[in-house]
Amino acid sequence: MTRKKIACIAIGGNALTSRVALKGLATGIALLSRKGQGIVITHGNGPQVGELALVERKSLSVLTAETAAEIGLEIAASLEDAGVSGKKVAVVITRVIADPSDREFRDPSKPIGRFYSGKEAAGLRRNGRAVRKLLKGYRIVVPSPKPLGVLELDEINALLSDGYIVIAGGGGGSAVSRRGSHLSYLDAVLDKDLTSSLLAVQLRADRLVILTDVDGAYLDFGRESERRIGKVDAAAMERYVREGQFERGSMLPKVEACLSFVRKRRKSAAIGSLGAAQEVLELRNCTVVTP
Repeated sequence: MTRKKIACIAIGGNALTSRVALKGLATGIALLSRKGQGIVITHGNGPQVGELALVERKSLSVLTAETAAEIGLEIAASLEDAGVSGKKVAVVITRVIADPSDREFRDPSKPIGRFYSGKEAAGLRRNGRAVRKLLKGYRIVVPSPKPLGVLELDEINALLSDGYIVIAGGGGGSAVSRRGSHLSYLDAVLDKDLTSSLLAVQLRADRLVILTDVDGAYLDFGRESERRIGKVDAAAMERYVREGQFERGSMLPKVEACLSFVRKRRKSAAIGSLGAAQEVLELRNCTVVTP
């Protein structure tokens, strides 16, 4: 029996705020689905979990599960509106193993919530929040340890085999640590791109596509000399990483996720705009990393 090809499509939390872009994504996924391709959709939750964290005193892993359910249902509704005929959609709340001794707990890097002014950032610091200045302003940052394993992998595989489009790994998944048979929630937000890459490798996916609010990875981003990277091999992309071309907590994890997938699966990965989802799914007008 011929193995069905699988595409893992990761959607950025900031990009998810555009309903028009979501409609375009759903249309592109509907086309892939009609071609018989297995589809796993992952998504971020940075803006959403950041707002919840300001008002709810719960573990970030629990808040991640709450936002994953809400956003997952919204994506599922968009797919149904786009006419994904004959396909069932399943939302899987996903737990992901991480190491509680990861250095991220000492030096957090994951931006969540909205952007703040310098004055607002100073107030947040006085209230014990970790805040970092990014290219577009200040944001709260939280620990984002490396994802090590997806607990619901068997369930996702079974749903794919049954013909479902699967929405999983929402917000990078809920971070948990394991001691023997006991699982504990971690107060962290996993990077959805790194989780997506891990999931794509474990599912033996044929393509990883990261959709965000920019049209690709850039060299000299924010300067007059900035230029988008088009098609690039993994060796060249690794050199750009060593040169410090990509911002930590922003574009860097997207590039690292692509590189990990390309190295382990020997397949191409892409970074592009959610607003041009159909083109990016066809590896056009975006950054494409090749083996």
